Amino acid sequence: MKSAPRMVASLLLPLGLVACLHAVTDAGSGMAGSPQLPDWLRAKITDYERQPARQAPSTIWRITHQGQPAYYLVSPCCDQFNPLLDANGREICSPSGGFTGAGDGKCPRPMDAGTDAVRLWAHPEQQDPPTTPPGLGAP
Repeated sequence: MKSAPRMVASLLLPLGLVACLHAVTDAGSGMAGSPQLPDWLRAKITDYERQPARQAPSTIWRITHQGQPAYYLVSPCCDQFNPLLDANGREICSPSGGFTGAGDGKCPRPMDAGTDAVRLWAHPEQQDPPTTPPGLGAP
């Protein structure tokens, strides 16, 4: 017969491992330390994490734009454009945000039809980050 603390430990250890595996899987989908992120984006995320939430993007999403990977940065507040960056970190357009919320009008269809958006990062101070990228609408 096992002692109570040993039995509890034997039950909690597998749960802890599952939780760690889930965290590693989330990180593998593109958190700051992931090798799948371009170096320029990893550096930006490091910088954003040092800033208060009111000054840095709230979330960063990877989407597909005209067949290429692109990165959608959601600004922390109203009336700011939400830029879409290409794989090299150059701004393509702002599909949403600004005074009207409709962006700069340069990319009315920022996400290729049939592709998914993947949230790569959320600011550490962000409460309940969205599960879909705000402002993109249906592809």
